[in-house]
Amino acid sequence: MRIRLNVSTFGEEEIEQAVEAMRSGFVTMGPRCEKFESAFAAYLGGGEAAFVNSGSSANLLAFFALANDAAPKRPGKRKFFAGAEVIVPAVTWSTTIWPIIQSGLIPVLVDSDPRTLQMDVEAMKAAITRKTVAVCPVHVLGNTVAMDELLAAAAEHELWVIEDTCEALGSRYRGTIAGTMGDIGTFSFFFSHHITTIEGGMVTTRDPEIAELMRCLRAHGWTRQLKRRGEIEARHPEIDPAFLFVNTGFNVRPTEINAAFGLVQLGRLDGFNQRRKAIAADWIGRLGALIEDGTISPMQPTPGADCAWFGFPMLCRNREVRDALKRRLDERGVEHRPIICGNMARQPALARLPHRIAGTLSGADAIMDRGLLWGAHPLMTDAEVDYVARTALSVGTTV
Repeated sequence: MRIRLNVSTFGEEEIEQAVEAMRSGFVTMGPRCEKFESAFAAYLGGGEAAFVNSGSSANLLAFFALANDAAPKRPGKRKFFAGAEVIVPAVTWSTTIWPIIQSGLIPVLVDSDPRTLQMDVEAMKAAITRKTVAVCPVHVLGNTVAMDELLAAAAEHELWVIEDTCEALGSRYRGTIAGTMGDIGTFSFFFSHHITTIEGGMVTTRDPEIAELMRCLRAHGWTRQLKRRGEIEARHPEIDPAFLFVNTGFNVRPTEINAAFGLVQLGRLDGFNQRRKAIAADWIGRLGALIEDGTISPMQPTPGADCAWFGFPMLCRNREVRDALKRRLDERGVEHRPIICGNMARQPALARLPHRIAGTLSGADAIMDRGLLWGAHPLMTDAEVDYVARTALSVGTTV
């Protein structure tokens, strides 16, 4: 067999809706995008959502909005300033960190727990200084950070919380959907993620002023897509409202084609995630012998987390076991990957960019040096799940 990391989860309905959008002649951001934003916010249980062209762009808007001079002042929240610090886990994707730097802030990398793969909350608390203004928990590979402890520390120190949920759409922590517990949540709809809009992402918040600011930054600093555009335009009667710019901004807008996909895929999300959970549970049961003797250690759900498994990540006993497992997977046609970027502090790009490392990153090093994952996408057949399990079990005869 050839077991791919991911396959296309879209079908004829998504294609038909995309074609309908194209035939309408209205393909740039419009009513379908607004409908998808409303549906997504409803799925999360309320608040406001701004659809963008990627999860990376969602992170970009989140940090640029809070660092913007037009950001609303909130009691119990520190003010952002040039050179202020944002705490992030060392195990994350690059575009969690780049927008922090791009918005004039300093990322502070803290360790990750090699069992859960999530930010070590104790390390996060130890990294807080007078310069810290925010913390960015990243819900890695369908698991969640221990948010009750993190939120308590953030409240004590008046920190903003930006939840990067790009790898964990539909995961829950103590019954609450990941991405809805902080001040801002970010999500990704890339091809391989929990749902796909081909490319796409969403940034969400329950603060209407922050939502409006992010909508402004999403499209050039323009007023055109703002909910309060009439009120703003009335203050500038000398300028044609068709081209009124009130802030800096980007062009990170999605298309109606992306939204057409998203509206169909969102209805399938819970079913997709149930299948992901069932596959992971099957493998944990089937690979019990390798787990019990410590040959491999699959990601452990954070206590209180209901995981929407994004792949099947694990740490091996040592590098030799990891390399032997990789060879066996390659021989048998099972695609695999490292656990995202590993320890970002070891990536060469970061060496020439401003950042701070707080404490040791031994957990992140272990994840980078001994970790790997293979796919657990919702369209895997029972035969494919069995094939992967038998392939992994066979490594026991070589190590």
